[in-house]
Amino acid sequence: MSMLELKNINTYYGNIHAVKNISLSINQGEIVTILGSNGAGKTTTLHTISGLLKPQSGEIIFDGQKIDRVPAHRITALGLAQSPEGRQIFANLSIKENLDMGAYLRKDTAEIKKDLDFVYNLFPKLLERRNQLAQTLSGGEQQMLAIARAYMSKPKLLLLDEPSLGIAPILVGTIFKAITEINQLGMTILLVEQNANLALKISHRAYVLTNGEITLQGASSELLSNPEIKKAYLGS
Repeated sequence: MSMLELKNINTYYGNIHAVKNISLSINQGEIVTILGSNGAGKTTTLHTISGLLKPQSGEIIFDGQKIDRVPAHRITALGLAQSPEGRQIFANLSIKENLDMGAYLRKDTAEIKKDLDFVYNLFPKLLERRNQLAQTLSGGEQQMLAIARAYMSKPKLLLLDEPSLGIAPILVGTIFKAITEINQLGMTILLVEQNANLALKISHRAYVLTNGEITLQGASSELLSNPEIKKAYLGS
């Protein structure tokens, strides 16, 4: 069953046609990756899904509901959360306060406590430093917090924008392991990522964007061995 479906989406930044006639789908329980170089339209696609940008044409169906004209805050309430590129945590709030902000639309107190325990177990550094201001964390720890904060809204679909960007290599493995564990709980994930090798290893399917258009798609395992992908993204 499709959790998300984009049908012939066109999105512009001013006069720039950034996303061109994109159609893609994500099924319940999948990790789907969008690959592409800088400027390919990956973040624009995520912003269009989450309502931060409005498509000029096309349809977006999320969990059976058309959302391409729905305001961003209402899309969040429907069960879609984004961990943005550059993390964008609340620097002057504590780690715990950031996580509380993630859960602010929820009323299920007992479940919130369980989810808090889960993210602290996933990222023990956040538990150790829960009373520190978020700005005191390293880049990798801030990325953990951004993912954990998005998870705390308990979305049906989690959008992750470049989770490995600017992160020390030693922490990248921790973050990708966490993404896999979140998915194993049943959460559907759309992952935008420049580290094609890691992204394809943990995802079920992938789409490749080039200049705003989908140029390749298929099972991640097949794309890992695709000569074009190897040449463009895997350094071989």
